[in-house]
Amino acid sequence: MAESDLYCPNCTVPIKSGILSNNRLLTKQENKIIQVYRQNDIGGYCQKCGNDLLSESSEKMKTEIAHYRKQLDKAIFQIPVVTAHSPHGWDYKTIGIVTGQSTMGTGVLTELTSSITDAFGVSSGRHNTKLKKGEDLCLAQLRSAAYEMGGNAIIGTDIDYSEIGSGKGILMVCMAGTVVNLQNTEVLDRRIKVAIEDIPRILAKLKPLEKLVN
Repeated sequence: MAESDLYCPNCTVPIKSGILSNNRLLTKQENKIIQVYRQNDIGGYCQKCGNDLLSESSEKMKTEIAHYRKQLDKAIFQIPVVTAHSPHGWDYKTIGIVTGQSTMGTGVLTELTSSITDAFGVSSGRHNTKLKKGEDLCLAQLRSAAYEMGGNAIIGTDIDYSEIGSGKGILMVCMAGTVVNLQNTEVLDRRIKVAIEDIPRILAKLKPLEKLVN
């Protein structure tokens, strides 16, 4: 069939390709994005009738993806990280080892402030804040890696602090643990149990949408 004989399945406007007039059919992927939010059996759309629908559907999809990613981040944040090597009552399958690292500069001023305040029995808030940020970053890395490996908990977690470069004031925080798939999630706090069991549902919603926009 010649291009001049093609018409849009939705609005029946002719499909044209020329210098003065151009109207193409939307791609299969573009049509799928529109169909996510429109319940019909139309075979496709052209630029004339589909561009606005595509723009509207794309914005809705971006909003929906952002919503599910936020939910996923919150759920992953609830993945339990424990120091026990075999928590009492846990029935789990071992998946593998996971690690996390973060570095931070302590600086001469921070070290001086820390030593002065410690001399008066007061903990250096600035120093502790940096350490806490390093620990939080490591925990986020561990949880994210555990999720990617298909786990829902981390056991036998160890944390270490070390200085990088003698006298350079750079501190490294390292964490390591064993990723497991906890079978009896009822042993966990109910809030944590609900969160980690919700991850598959969130992924089932998120992955098809991300596939369309990638």
